[in-house]
Amino acid sequence: MPVTLKFQSSGTIPGNARPVQMQGGSLTLGRGPGNDLMLPDPDRLLSKSHCVIEDHNGNVMVVDLSTNGTFLNYSKIPLGRVPTPLNNGDVLALGSYELMVEITAEPDATDDLIAGPAAQGPASHGNADNAPDPLALLDDAGPGGNFLDDLLGAEAAPTGPSQLNPADPIDELLPPLGEDEDPFFQKPSDGREGEGASAPMHNPSAQDSFTAQHAGNNLIPDDWDDLLGDEDPTPAPGPDPAPGSDPAPVPDPVRQTPKTVLPPPPAEHSGPTPRRTPPQLPTQTDGPIDPDAPVETDAARAFLSAVGAEELAIADADLVTTMARMGRVMKTLVTGLREILMTRTSIKSEFRIEQTMISAGGNNPLKFSISPEQAVEAIVKPGARGYLSAETAAEQALDDIKAHEIAMVTGMEAALKGVLARLDPQELSGKIESSGGLGSLLKGKKARYWEVYEKMYADISDQAENDFHDLFSREFARAYKVQLDKLKDRSE
Repeated sequence: MPVTLKFQSSGTIPGNARPVQMQGGSLTLGRGPGNDLMLPDPDRLLSKSHCVIEDHNGNVMVVDLSTNGTFLNYSKIPLGRVPTPLNNGDVLALGSYELMVEITAEPDATDDLIAGPAAQGPASHGNADNAPDPLALLDDAGPGGNFLDDLLGAEAAPTGPSQLNPADPIDELLPPLGEDEDPFFQKPSDGREGEGASAPMHNPSAQDSFTAQHAGNNLIPDDWDDLLGDEDPTPAPGPDPAPGSDPAPVPDPVRQTPKTVLPPPPAEHSGPTPRRTPPQLPTQTDGPIDPDAPVETDAARAFLSAVGAEELAIADADLVTTMARMGRVMKTLVTGLREILMTRTSIKSEFRIEQTMISAGGNNPLKFSISPEQAVEAIVKPGARGYLSAETAAEQALDDIKAHEIAMVTGMEAALKGVLARLDPQELSGKIESSGGLGSLLKGKKARYWEVYEKMYADISDQAENDFHDLFSREFARAYKVQLDKLKDRSE
């Protein structure tokens, strides 16, 4: 997927910086010299490796690797190390730079191959600069890279009339079509030869070449109506009047083609035979009631068995509704798991904790997916290279969530003890003495304040060691409940 970064705010780069195009499926940005795009940063706002833009099978994503953050579309919240999808027109802010993302969609090659010969095959030399031959483009793609340059309009001259020659393959293909399907293939061009070439091409020379080519084939003579009139007597008297009335070279190929057209009457007689098949459809719909019902329920029964609900009494008629309901539940669970893992990643990013990075293999689709739909697809139909199986991904995600909950409480307890350790009177007195002497500071009432502080600290540290619940958990539970109520109010 072609990706280009355009500078909106060039930071410390003087003037207007040139756009930068991603090469090789990834583009690294930062102040370090090893990046694809090295950005001058005298204020040290950027990291050496600030962020990376990657193309994952047509999905363009950005991963924030920085300390000060990479921001998307003027958001106040940094992206973090979670792969974030990018769309055409998005704006990335890093340090003093603003970069607009331009994503160019690649055209479908099959559309070019189908549409090219019909609209511009015979008129390629008259309009070669504006209508490149798709076959020539495919040839250019072989040596390496010129195919994208042609699509982007970088150099249109090399694919001019000297290289584009669609007349030869098309001329070889058109005559067999005219001989096999003469009345159906040539009849429309008889009435629209002038309009068919000039309407899409808007080029008189192209129209002339188009008309001259069909006129030279002589597949449709001027006395076409007379020849059609001879089709009825062709079974018996057809060969007799042919040599006497019309010249031999022109009518002979035409009279051979009606012989190939004569099979359609039997096709009309064979038409009622498919009409007899619809009466058989009701018999097929009535059949599945008894014999085919177990076959249609095999997949549903296998699902219930895997869930552990094979003993539940569920009628076959209710299986469709049951499976639809379970599908909705599964989508909700997968979406919820993905959001929980993203929240966990954001918390780790906030506290600068090392995170799991995407690698060549063993990636969890619930963590590294750009949308809930992609996560559901990876779980329902696994097999993408580099990702875990559906069962392993679900088990790993739940283990990560459980470990995260326990680690959060343990981390908060250690953080509180660390803060209390920094407030230890012995540590404070050592800092005060080194800066100016404790005796001159503590006089009169201030000395008594210090004694009270020492006693209070002893009580607080003792509670932190022996009764963590009274010191920390009550305040934690209060703040937890307040935040939980806020989230419930937002969801309602």
